[in-house]
Amino acid sequence: MKALLLLSALALIAAPAYALTECYSWEDGGTVLGGTLIVDPLNVSGVQNGLCGTAGTGSYTCPGAYDGEYYLHVAEDPHSGTPQAWVAWVSGLLEGDVVTASFYGYDETADPASPSLRIWGGFTDGTGPAGYVSSAVPSSPSPAYTPGGGWGITQYTYLPVPSTASGLRIEARLYSTPSSGTYRTDYWIDYVCVTAPDYAVIHFPEGQSPVESSTWGVIKALYR
Repeated sequence: MKALLLLSALALIAAPAYALTECYSWEDGGTVLGGTLIVDPLNVSGVQNGLCGTAGTGSYTCPGAYDGEYYLHVAEDPHSGTPQAWVAWVSGLLEGDVVTASFYGYDETADPASPSLRIWGGFTDGTGPAGYVSSAVPSSPSPAYTPGGGWGITQYTYLPVPSTASGLRIEARLYSTPSSGTYRTDYWIDYVCVTAPDYAVIHFPEGQSPVESSTWGVIKALYR
């Protein structure tokens, strides 16, 4: 009996985690979990007009949400460094875990022109998205920018979680022209999705209120 119990325990330890995917599209009034060098994080709906880095003389229009009715607005004002909006945070990760994430950004200028966005990420400790430990993205290959032509996706599978971290923040980085000065550029973001091990917890700006959720562990349990 002891041998059977030991084998059962070892089987549980060796069992792989099932992937959890959750998505969020700002339908509950959320904005951001935090960020740096951003202003005016707003939950918006409908047509939105904004500036594109030319001190009031250049503008562009976002026709509405990519998914649902509501979406996120942020701005860089003035231009300085590389602003980032934190759109999700994953806690409860273990060393070696891998997380994949994506979001849609509104972009009318094809890469490498800006304004444009791309996904990024940073490993954190367990205190929250601000508890930065190290970058989750290598120098190469880097995530792709939003492609231009309207709503477009940017996505990435991050480096494995190091032993020094237990969380990962999902960042939307903003890229403007010129890179610095008394200019303003507006950005719109929608439908962020995160795939992580099912023992992790995925946090969105207003808590866990995803528009979609699927857990392979739950699906498997239905057929037991």
